[in-house]
Amino acid sequence: MQVEVPYGSQKLCFTVPDKNLLGIIVPQEVPTIDPAAAIRAALAQPIGSVRLREMARPGQKVVIIPTDITRSLHEEIILPLLLDELNAAGIPDEDITLVVATGTHRPNSREECVAMYGEEVVNRVRIVNHSAYDEASLKYLGKTPSRGIPVKVNRLVAEADLKIATGVIEPHLFAGYSGGVKSIAVGVAGAETIAATHNVDILDDPRTRLGVIEGNVFRQFLEEATAFVKLDFVVNVVLNPRKEFVRVVAGDPVAAHAEGVRTARQVYEVPVDRQADIVIAAPGYPKDRDLYQATRAVNTSVYGPKPLVRKGGVLIIPAPCQDGIGHEGYHAWMKTVHSADEAAEKARSEGFAPGEHKVFVLARILQHAELMIVGSAIPDQTLRELLLTPMRTMEEALERAFAKLGPDASVWVLPYGVITIPVVK
Repeated sequence: MQVEVPYGSQKLCFTVPDKNLLGIIVPQEVPTIDPAAAIRAALAQPIGSVRLREMARPGQKVVIIPTDITRSLHEEIILPLLLDELNAAGIPDEDITLVVATGTHRPNSREECVAMYGEEVVNRVRIVNHSAYDEASLKYLGKTPSRGIPVKVNRLVAEADLKIATGVIEPHLFAGYSGGVKSIAVGVAGAETIAATHNVDILDDPRTRLGVIEGNVFRQFLEEATAFVKLDFVVNVVLNPRKEFVRVVAGDPVAAHAEGVRTARQVYEVPVDRQADIVIAAPGYPKDRDLYQATRAVNTSVYGPKPLVRKGGVLIIPAPCQDGIGHEGYHAWMKTVHSADEAAEKARSEGFAPGEHKVFVLARILQHAELMIVGSAIPDQTLRELLLTPMRTMEEALERAFAKLGPDASVWVLPYGVITIPVVK
């Protein structure tokens, strides 16, 4: 069968023998909506909150926290409507600052901001890239009550009178689903705060799972940390794989997010009847710009309710990775180990620096299955140092997988691996 998956800005086509292919797992189809109309309606009827134009007051300093280049949610549509809503409350553009939720990622260039937010927004308001490592730009607010995690956030955000966040609600390894308060507690948090939550204790907790919101210890931290900052309002969207709008929610960060998750589950959680020997999972753009993000495509095949790939199987990620690894610390750490077991043991005994939690996530994945990276711009030797198997083409990858697992090895394909949660019966 001819199969097509996203690969950068293009499509990658390859064949899988009919006898091996179990099927193609994609998010479920739900009706799409008009983006601008849906955003206006959500702003006019927020969930668990008064309308933003009633909340805002002239003279207030306002911060909007948009996503960075690793996310895609049509903020060129959302942000102008948000600015108009604030203008209607008497707040001029010069009193509004965008603080980009970079987390531990690199800063965004002006060109990338234009691509994400639109030329109009870039010209209207001040834009600042958050830096998790710049102590002078951070403010310490205290420790969370349940785990004593130190809360440091961007000073501009902490000291703003009104704080608004945008976000996309999609499957997330730690938070169950992204969006809501995550923009504050991770997106504009300091490295110390991020490191205290992206760690072995949190990852090893069985309540920290893809798709799990209730009782999720990481989400508990998010909500506790955000209470120090008081995030006032969110605009979150649920998209289908074609990046079309299926839901917009706005209002209280917890209540609105919970409502959005109900729709997200209908889209992203897909029942399947069995595991497979081989899983091909495409991250799609912009996640496939770098390896750090691209490897999220296989999270749902291992960290879902039940692994989609069998123990000892093969995972395959096609990704151009034109931006390279995406986090040099992750590479430097992995160069010190020689096996997945050694990596997992070292992570448990010694820990890792902020942003390097990927070492433990991938170590556990590699303990479960071999991971091939297809068509990457990253040198083969570098991928091997990361304990990954480099492959030039999908044909070569499948040939190696069948040679390892046998000619009758079964295959699932996830064209939208990052956002598809297979629920194995």
